Amino acid sequence: MPLNQALSIIHCDLDAFFASVEQRDDPSLRGLPVIIGGSPEARGVVSTCSYEARAFGVRSAMPTAQAYRLCPQGIFLPVNMKKYIEASGQVFEIMAAYSPLIEPLSIDEAFLDITGCNRLFGSAEKIGQSIKERVCHELGLNISVGISCNKFLAKLATELGKPNGLKIITEEEAAGVLAPLPIANLWGVGPKTRQAFERQGILTIGDLQQVNIENLEKQMGSSIRDYWELAHGIDNRRVEPEHEAKSIGRETTFPRDVEDDLFLDSILLTFAEIIGRRLRKAELTAQTVTLKIRYPDFKTLTRSKTISAPSDADMTIYQTGADLFAELRRQNTSRVRLIGLSVGRLQSRSKVCQDSLFQTRVNKPVDEVLDSIKDRFGERIITRAETLLSDNDE
Repeated sequence: MPLNQALSIIHCDLDAFFASVEQRDDPSLRGLPVIIGGSPEARGVVSTCSYEARAFGVRSAMPTAQAYRLCPQGIFLPVNMKKYIEASGQVFEIMAAYSPLIEPLSIDEAFLDITGCNRLFGSAEKIGQSIKERVCHELGLNISVGISCNKFLAKLATELGKPNGLKIITEEEAAGVLAPLPIANLWGVGPKTRQAFERQGILTIGDLQQVNIENLEKQMGSSIRDYWELAHGIDNRRVEPEHEAKSIGRETTFPRDVEDDLFLDSILLTFAEIIGRRLRKAELTAQTVTLKIRYPDFKTLTRSKTISAPSDADMTIYQTGADLFAELRRQNTSRVRLIGLSVGRLQSRSKVCQDSLFQTRVNKPVDEVLDSIKDRFGERIITRAETLLSDNDE
């Protein structure tokens, strides 16, 4: 198989995303240690930080007070989730120009399956370079790109190429690239699994490459074969686009727990606008709306509701999600760590009879006008006023 066909998976990861958006929008911050997560005097954690701040030892998930001790000259900024969500949507639109097979991993990270796309856009390397150039020139952001024959190796390539890199790992190179890396670099190896490997004398991926897998399975169980295959560069997982999962949605984990219901409600409206726009672009409708909330103790609750008729209307999606949110808040008023909104039971708009779309027509002109303005002038040019609450310090 020709090499450019084997290199069918691209992994994209925006560099220091939140901090980079702030530096882009305020040039006076460029070159300075920017720390996103609010004031160091308040209880909170670092959401992300610029590479200038990382040079002082500041890291994501670190208490902001500790970050201040390490970097007192740092510029501490609150999270502006609305701004980051909008920038993320713009990046995903660029990626979608090269492949319909996109698997989002988070607000700033995704896989693309570019099988067959080389006929239109050239080699995998050309596609990766084009994505980087467009994100830089059109959005003013840096994005790291990894390219390989499977998801594990593509993501590893991105990690090895950061920041702002483009790295390729071929199937032939995989074993050699992997061998010297710590065993914790394997996908899914957490502290407990790492310790289990270390008890077997396996400290590096190269150590795992050399073991007899049958003997190791007797010691550690049959599931260990998955790690052994990864150590040899084998990963058969497919890129799973949202439409294959039968849903479209967005979620976000907050840098610190949130108790402001108005802020959370504004996030739901922002998500509903994004989801509705994606439905309309894909000429799809949805008939179920699902809300997801995670609390500080990591307890996660989901609630779903079927709407009366298939819809792609922002306000229908939002109102259904808001109703579910109100229901959950009556049961539990704890601070919120994560909130997500998604729609399911997707079907082609052309397959939905005209009568069933009647209930969404009242908002359809507004949605279409907003889409048209955003298509012409950019995502951030216009929004519903209620979403501006998501620009606050939370």
